[in-house]
Amino acid sequence: MSSARRILLLAAFAILALTPPSALGHGRSSHPDPAARHSLRQPVTDQNFYFVMADRFDNGDTANDNGGLPPGTGEGQSGFDPTGKGWYHGGDLQGLTARLDYIKGMGTTAIWLTPSFKNKAVQPEDRSGGYHGYWITDFTQIDPHLGTNQDLRALVDGAHARGMKVYFDIITNHTADVIEYTEGARMPYVSKDQSPYRTEAGTPFDDRDFAGGTFFPALTPTGQPSCSAPPASFSSFPYHPCVPDAERDSKVPAWLNDVSLYHNRGDTTFTGENSQYGDFFGLDDLFTENPRVVDGMIDIYQTWIRDFRIDGFRMDTMKHVDDAFWQRFAPVIEDYARSQGIPDFYMFGEVAEDFSRPITSHYTTHDDVQGVLDFPFQTAATRFAAGSAPTKDPARGEWIEAASKATGYDDVLRPASANRASVASRSSSDAKSSSQAPPCWRKRNVVANRGSIAEPEPTSSGSTSVPVSVRSRRGRSSGGVPSATSRRRVPSSRSRK
Repeated sequence: MSSARRILLLAAFAILALTPPSALGHGRSSHPDPAARHSLRQPVTDQNFYFVMADRFDNGDTANDNGGLPPGTGEGQSGFDPTGKGWYHGGDLQGLTARLDYIKGMGTTAIWLTPSFKNKAVQPEDRSGGYHGYWITDFTQIDPHLGTNQDLRALVDGAHARGMKVYFDIITNHTADVIEYTEGARMPYVSKDQSPYRTEAGTPFDDRDFAGGTFFPALTPTGQPSCSAPPASFSSFPYHPCVPDAERDSKVPAWLNDVSLYHNRGDTTFTGENSQYGDFFGLDDLFTENPRVVDGMIDIYQTWIRDFRIDGFRMDTMKHVDDAFWQRFAPVIEDYARSQGIPDFYMFGEVAEDFSRPITSHYTTHDDVQGVLDFPFQTAATRFAAGSAPTKDPARGEWIEAASKATGYDDVLRPASANRASVASRSSSDAKSSSQAPPCWRKRNVVANRGSIAEPEPTSSGSTSVPVSVRSRRGRSSGGVPSATSRRRVPSSRSRK
């Protein structure tokens, strides 16, 4: 079977899987089980997501293109350069708000924003800007390149008025690269076997003995030791953390400026222990085993829920954060949202590039997280479409046939089904000819298992997205959430998983 034929069949399967029975007049079993076609997961299952990176969408206010910084792409400058794919391009929340009718018109019911908090605009070591949102310095305000907190309020209010939800992409694992070591700026990882953590009194200890509790040993140094001063004779860490004078007090809330609240073990290689303790290409890795960090992150994200009525979170780098953190953070945030009158608040995590169901399901069972991006399903779907994998592959692909049965359509994998449903897609030429379409983007609908998504695609990079479902903590799959392929194709500090 040709690759093109397989892709068409997979697209037809996905459309039929998401389409309500009432939308199709034929092509279904004569006696489908209604329960089998009911929503598998209440809040997210039936959402049609529009996944958008505001900087690459539409420029609604050119006055904020430099984010209040001097123009240029050097250290301390704005990072605005629309001719380079690694820099800010000028899109903002005002541009997104102005296009809400256009977004709604594609059948969107939920907008998923890439991280939008204030970023370190330029990290010279990475030769790029923080347009993607993963180099956060201030967790309490929108990145000035994207607008203001009031602009966010207008976006959320406008989306809600049109019946659309708004989801935030959030980070708890790290901040921007501010901390250095007196031994060097970006150093190799040192394991806990080689150099265990030590209390300020010099006693070795295992941080996991305190994770999830209310007490944590005092460490040294604390605060913001200057990189221009001689290092202290003793450190609780393998290295001596310090802060460049030009970046003192650069993080908000203020507790984030305390170097003792970071792992300070050097750069990760994404394997074993260092996957949870190492810095992602220098990004300051938070000591999430410390209750001060857990409490601080809870307070940050409760504030966004309370003040802006956010409908849900996608949680970045979940597998790089310890279990005890999620076991406290996720239920507390979910309960808080409910107390604020958001009963269907939903959080799903990124367990990136892990294709084992036992691994991904660990977070929805052991850690009590509502859902995770279903990368195992993504693998099964792409292998079927492009890699000649059978639908009954016991290792990967059984979901394709199982989903066929669950929808009540017994012919979703047959070629004829491609003629029985209209595929909701928008080509680049369609988007560019639309009077409402933003000028700097192509638009298309990417169909996902039991849901769909219209994802913006940058014309400069040609990035693509692959459908991915959400795997709930009840052991079922819920669709409508895509892989963030285009978001991950950024400079080295985000090409790390």
